[in-house]
Amino acid sequence: MRRIGLFLAVACSTPSAAVTDAGATDDASYDPHPQTPAWLSDAHVFTQGHDKDDVTDCRTRICRHNENVDTTSFGGAIYMVHRTARSQVLGDNSSIHVFKATDGVTFKDQKTLPAITGRDLRDPSLFVIGDTLFMKAITRLPVDSARDSNVDSISVITTTKDGVTWTPFENAGPATWSFWRVRANKGVQYTAAYEDGDKSVALFSSLDGHAWTKGAQIYGVAADTPLETELVFMPSDRLLALVRMDGTDAELLGYSGRLRTKVCWSLPPYTTWDCAQELMGQRLDGPVAITWQNRLFIVARKHIQDNSGRKRTSLFEITGTLEGGPIDIKEWGELPSAEDTSYAGIAMIDANRAVVHWYSGDIFLDKPWLVGLFDLSDIWQATIDFTKLK
Repeated sequence: MRRIGLFLAVACSTPSAAVTDAGATDDASYDPHPQTPAWLSDAHVFTQGHDKDDVTDCRTRICRHNENVDTTSFGGAIYMVHRTARSQVLGDNSSIHVFKATDGVTFKDQKTLPAITGRDLRDPSLFVIGDTLFMKAITRLPVDSARDSNVDSISVITTTKDGVTWTPFENAGPATWSFWRVRANKGVQYTAAYEDGDKSVALFSSLDGHAWTKGAQIYGVAADTPLETELVFMPSDRLLALVRMDGTDAELLGYSGRLRTKVCWSLPPYTTWDCAQELMGQRLDGPVAITWQNRLFIVARKHIQDNSGRKRTSLFEITGTLEGGPIDIKEWGELPSAEDTSYAGIAMIDANRAVVHWYSGDIFLDKPWLVGLFDLSDIWQATIDFTKLK
């Protein structure tokens, strides 16, 4: 989701945020180690954007604005991917970088995948089928528009056996549909895709990860601006869809008005959906879900409605009845984050700990989110200990 045209239109009226550390600097000396909740350890900057202001070739190198992360386990290792560019603005001067860790924490660069000429590249996510690691990404035309309109989104797939050699990008779904994260259940791959213009969300499925079939509409109230939708399969095979809803023009930036996430449920074969419930007070932008001991956690963007224009990345837990609802949401706390932030990736290291990656602007300057879209940002890494979430 990027609405650069609308963001530029309101940029002049964006509230300013105070500088919280007079010593903050936009160079390689930026190495924050803030205090974190007891359940979060070793939080540090992994990919540095602060020292990349002079880098202009974002197709082959790491640039100043790093974002859109995902993390997964494959072949006895953990892989992490993220986008790099000069800013959030759509364009082919962008790429996706692939990293691998065999110990769960020490990630090493494996591959750089440049954008297709003439199209932007963003929102990578990883999934595994057999002995093959898949990456889904979204390509778009470099168009400035409101609500992802007229960008000709195409979801693409690339695969690898070793993390180093990747196949050329191939189209996965029809034009104008943006796949979110892929989830598997009983040998079938599923993803929720949102339509250009952020008008509706539909379920897509695939047996091989290459050929995808459009299924039922999950949610289609265009006035709610539905987009990024995280899927979670329950032990009974019931499917939960958490639909981000940006709402009206006045609510779009999350600075004021309603903050809502639509809750949708479906049973096999997932041809009908019940979307009667909403989570009020939290709009889960760029959500990623992970389960631990029958508990469901979400890492997503948090909106602070205090006239500052600030955002955070937070850890949430979905509580209540996880087999059809009703459900509720609890915030456990914030990860070190500010400015343009979130779109995390997470993968288990062992039975109780997960490595988590997310992106953030300068946590000391803490500029408004809208400013951060065009500013530098870093990829962060930390470890979550679920046993301490009590």
